[in-house]
Amino acid sequence: MARSDAAPGGAGATGAKALRAKAPRGRPSPAGCAGWVLAALLLGLGFYGGWWARTLPWFATGKPAASAAPSERQQLLAAGWKEVDSGVFVRPCAGNCRPPRVYGGGAVEVLEVECLDRPCGQIRATFRVLGADGAALDSLVVTAAGRQGERLQLVAETPNPQARRLELQEFSARARLD
Repeated sequence: MARSDAAPGGAGATGAKALRAKAPRGRPSPAGCAGWVLAALLLGLGFYGGWWARTLPWFATGKPAASAAPSERQQLLAAGWKEVDSGVFVRPCAGNCRPPRVYGGGAVEVLEVECLDRPCGQIRATFRVLGADGAALDSLVVTAAGRQGERLQLVAETPNPQARRLELQEFSARARLD
């Protein structure tokens, strides 16, 4: 049998008893506090940085500061466009459009569509066909597909000889998101 010269809990003890015996009692060492002090300092700096950044205009609104030049959206609205959906603008054709001539009666309407902020996807415009007295004679549906950044011209034409004009009744632009 092997003889143990060490007393229990003494210098030759192993395991939990040895760790308990070696642990100092009283104040923790300065090296152990340094980690906690550093963590508290970094946390305080984080709070200070957040408090300071809340005063910045781009941080509070989540948007960059507005420039002096008007945005494309503002330019379209000033030019007579209507925003029918977010990023989709519509107006009766003005400027660079020449509606086709209709011989023997009927009516033609050209509608411009601007897909500014998003793809328009499947565009569907429903027109009411009106006679000379303003009474509704019929309805007409025009469809097209539009991509983001594209400007389209939808041409609605009715061959009805009593028709005098077309009036936009309903408009939708639905993009299919994959």
